[in-house]
Amino acid sequence: MLPPARGHLHAPQTSAVIPILLFCISALAQDLSKLSKPEEAGFSSDRLARITQFFQSEVDRGDIPGAVVVVARNGKLVYRQAIGYQDREAKTAMKPDAILRIFSMTKPISSVAVMMLAKEGKIDLMAPVAQYLPEFKEVKVGVERVDPVGGKPVLELEAPHRPMTVQDLLRHTSGLVYGPFGNKLVHQAYNQANLFDPGQNLAEFVTKISKLPLAHQPGSTWEYGMSVDVLGRIVEIASGTTFDRFLEERIHKPLGMTDTAFSLTDAQMPQLGQPQMDTAGGKRPGFAQSAVKKDG
Repeated sequence: MLPPARGHLHAPQTSAVIPILLFCISALAQDLSKLSKPEEAGFSSDRLARITQFFQSEVDRGDIPGAVVVVARNGKLVYRQAIGYQDREAKTAMKPDAILRIFSMTKPISSVAVMMLAKEGKIDLMAPVAQYLPEFKEVKVGVERVDPVGGKPVLELEAPHRPMTVQDLLRHTSGLVYGPFGNKLVHQAYNQANLFDPGQNLAEFVTKISKLPLAHQPGSTWEYGMSVDVLGRIVEIASGTTFDRFLEERIHKPLGMTDTAFSLTDAQMPQLGQPQMDTAGGKRPGFAQSAVKKDG
């Protein structure tokens, strides 16, 4: 689930913080002990070598630009390989300290933030989302029906049977979806909503989401979607600080996650792993522009 942005990690309210593409994490975020003999930790050197062979074959076929693979047990590092390219087009070899986008693995980190605030009594998991975000009071469910005159599907709006809760957001039963992950009329509405304006903040982004119909009745159906993006805004409301600052101060710093952020410093930019060119279009994917530098 986690947010992009024009600004830096401690993004002001004028920066876009839209939870999903921009998290970057160092491939070696924690210092582990020196490489140990695999057999001392119960591993086979020969079988671990198959990991290298597999990922190298993926690189050679052009399926991936590269990878960093680490295996550890009981604090002992037994396998560490940087395979392929950090940037295939520039012929830059992958390095163990490369910073790589973790995409939706930001969702578990966001959920930890929610659970921390729940433990502190600042978020009620069973409360309606509208308790924290009043704009969700009027949310409707979009139901596809066939127009008896034209025979085409039309979207009718109906009231939810019960309010969407914070728990629904955590488990993806909120009714919120991702536009590109379906072809129903609700998905089409998401695609047409101009959600990803780089100049907006998280509050503005979530307000846009609140105006879209739900694909399902809250609590009735699991569908992967923008639920955790909305959780990020609830974290802001409950904590009184911006989402990125909360993650930095309450999670990243205490855990020593020094290379985890929504944006990079000038010094970190050379470590960023880049997606390879699309052979059909001759361009990198759009998200390659998402890991912006910190302001100032």
